Amino acid sequence: MPKNIIRKENKSSELERVKGGFMGNDKVYVVTSYVDTLPGKVIKVRAEMKFWNRYLGDNYSHVSLSRDNTLNNMMSFARREINNPFNAGLVKEDIHSGMFALKKDKSKIAVMQVDVTPKQYDEIGNIMERYWARRDELGFNFAGLASMLFCARGLPVEDRYFCSEWVTTVLQEAGVDIFSDKKPYNIRPFDFYCLLKDSIVYEGRAQDYPVKSKVLYK
Repeated sequence: MPKNIIRKENKSSELERVKGGFMGNDKVYVVTSYVDTLPGKVIKVRAEMKFWNRYLGDNYSHVSLSRDNTLNNMMSFARREINNPFNAGLVKEDIHSGMFALKKDKSKIAVMQVDVTPKQYDEIGNIMERYWARRDELGFNFAGLASMLFCARGLPVEDRYFCSEWVTTVLQEAGVDIFSDKKPYNIRPFDFYCLLKDSIVYEGRAQDYPVKSKVLYK
């Protein structure tokens, strides 16, 4: 396990460590997650079918992007309704509500801190707001996700995204090109985990994540 994963033995020091590690205007947070849903189970089973080159983090089925440490206002492409995985698009997420709360005993997250410049930080916020303003025009890239699951390569569809495709696109558009050798539609949640595992500041159950209060950011 990465040495900087938050431990659960000491709750008081845990909160201070996470707050200290997270505070600052020039950081964004990539959050990979696993929630015990049907799509999550499919991706988990697909990962477990690998008989070689299996890695820690393979089972994460979703990824989100947050501009602050509370993770109360993350964005990603996911279901809009709890009981309907096919009604999906750009949504705002909160690890203390929605599917995370419904499946709280089986919801696991890994929070990775990404350092960015002040200009990139502001641009990421502007890009996310522009996508949010167009959310009714955007849809979920089911074809790309299916291609990724069964062919190990995604498929681009105009104005359609799956979670990791969208997070990669936002970062690239802001000049944070952490996957310079891959197209956004070929990125999986695991790719984020694999690349950023040394920047993990918390990994564990979503309900145990210690930062809950609102913080100020640019």
